[in-house]
Amino acid sequence: MLQRLSDDAEFHRLVDTIYESVLDPAQMPIALALLSVYAGAESAHYFVWDKHTDAPRNGASSGWCHNCPQAGHCNEFCRDPQLLLHSDAASCCTGTPVDMGTDSTQPIAGMTLMDTPDLYVTMRLRTRDDSSEVSALERKQRLERVLPHLQRAARMQQRNQELNELAALGMAGLDTLDFGVMVIERGMRVKYANAWVRAMVTEDDRLSLDGGILRSADHSHDAALQNLIGQASGSIGVQGAAGSWMYLARDGRPVPFIATPLAPSDAVRPAWKSPLALVLVGNSETRSVMDAGVLASLFGLTNKECIVAARLAAGETLQEIADREFLSLHTVRVHIRDILRKTGTHRQSELVRLLHLLPSVDLERAGAATPAPRKRPRLLA
Repeated sequence: MLQRLSDDAEFHRLVDTIYESVLDPAQMPIALALLSVYAGAESAHYFVWDKHTDAPRNGASSGWCHNCPQAGHCNEFCRDPQLLLHSDAASCCTGTPVDMGTDSTQPIAGMTLMDTPDLYVTMRLRTRDDSSEVSALERKQRLERVLPHLQRAARMQQRNQELNELAALGMAGLDTLDFGVMVIERGMRVKYANAWVRAMVTEDDRLSLDGGILRSADHSHDAALQNLIGQASGSIGVQGAAGSWMYLARDGRPVPFIATPLAPSDAVRPAWKSPLALVLVGNSETRSVMDAGVLASLFGLTNKECIVAARLAAGETLQEIADREFLSLHTVRVHIRDILRKTGTHRQSELVRLLHLLPSVDLERAGAATPAPRKRPRLLA
């Protein structure tokens, strides 16, 4: 049971909970329950309807409606025909009620909190005038008072969800890359590191991300890293400068750390609290090349031609391609001649430039006969 408060106390508690639900969806059923009490309704329902799929994205209820498929959740939309605002309360809302007997596929109209080309958000009440302590006129006045807060919170919540989705998609994409990506503050605090960097730090016994700070057990390495990041990030009001630093892998191959200033866009500049640097860490163990399926669909190459083209773009010589794919040198030359014809190029250098414009994946994914080893590089000074 909700504790009965004064009208003003109920209103302020309701508004506080509405805004808390923006970042914590678990607060939404509580906010709806408080709205039900404040408006003298039996239950309150919150729906987000996707216009593109003509289906609900999500929904919530106060948990007091027995017609909901699950207490506190209206994911399939409550089919209660009484879930309509009375005409006296509906005058402050938009939308026309839908007759459930004639069209059961549409959500019932109520207070429109948000309407965009992609979705709309509505709030609906199941009223109970026969037993309510709140008259119809008073309910209308109370809804008019709380409606601006509901609309503002709906916009904030949807924007927050959009940003979270974009961030999740971006990080998932960065985790598929076969090289390292980091965003680092001037003080060496790592704001973001993709999966490749996290694996590299785990395997290298001299690098660490303890407490989110990039450190090296070797003092000379630590100083070099700090100098690289300090120059790239710059300082408030001072533009940084790109730079690089080289590790040597145990087999002698270089592993470059390339740092460049990361400047904010105008939209986020006020929230950009400290200078940042974007650091790319090269992977010297794995050669990344074009996906065989992409080459086949774009140029009509055969599977073997795709492999030859991929290895050529990865920097292998004709003899290396022949050895790795168990082909004669003559056969490799024939494949390259056919590849040049199908791609409309005339020289190997022109072909390689064309291939480097395409998305890259690992040789193993391209279906090579003898892929490069997948071991992560351990770094040496």
